[in-house]
Amino acid sequence: MKRILIMIMALLVTSFSYAKDIDLTTGIIQDEFNEFIKEIGTALLFNPMAPAETLGITGFDVSVEAVVTDISDQEGYWHKFLGGESASAYVGVPRIHIQKGLPFNIDIGAMYVSVPDSNIQLWGVELKYGILEGGPIMPAITARVSYSSLQGVDELTLDTQSLDILISKGFLILTPYAGISVTRMNGSEQTPEVILNDIQETGYRVLAGLQISPFPLLIINGEISFGEIPQYGLKLGFRF
Repeated sequence: MKRILIMIMALLVTSFSYAKDIDLTTGIIQDEFNEFIKEIGTALLFNPMAPAETLGITGFDVSVEAVVTDISDQEGYWHKFLGGESASAYVGVPRIHIQKGLPFNIDIGAMYVSVPDSNIQLWGVELKYGILEGGPIMPAITARVSYSSLQGVDELTLDTQSLDILISKGFLILTPYAGISVTRMNGSEQTPEVILNDIQETGYRVLAGLQISPFPLLIINGEISFGEIPQYGLKLGFRF
């Protein structure tokens, strides 16, 4: 686990150091727009970054997170969507994430993103319902829906939705979890530089994560998503 965390932090430093503005240039074709929306939409998804267990009526979770997405930086279309700049190998997205427990096994949450040295800003909301609370033997099972919307980029409109089914089981200070997701990205260009059709991309993926509680209230969470576009997430927060 320590090696994974070191790798993620190294990727974050590299990614944030080379963050760029999204700035559409001429010469973009429809297929390139489709691939770009798929990749940048994945980078801006509102990932779970938490086990299946709901927080309970008095529960609260506040954290800082970072998600790294492995993009096709060698493809020429990234050059066009960054105003002629070269892309880094990864898109790193930091965010503030807050969750609150409610009655009836329901959690609500929200996140906000502002990528350093970039015009990318993002907000998102989530709703989580505990299908099975879990116990000493039984795991917890949860359904989760989320929505995110890109802000700050005048030339591009983009929002994402996801439906996740999560399962987890705690063991002392460790809570491993896994899930499956259906995702959707909706993108459209808003510039006279190009004329492109709107995009709706649907995808499927699986995820696995581990939450560690080394001290009371403190949580450290690592998450990996496996799909057409890999992602790696890291979280540090307080849960009570």
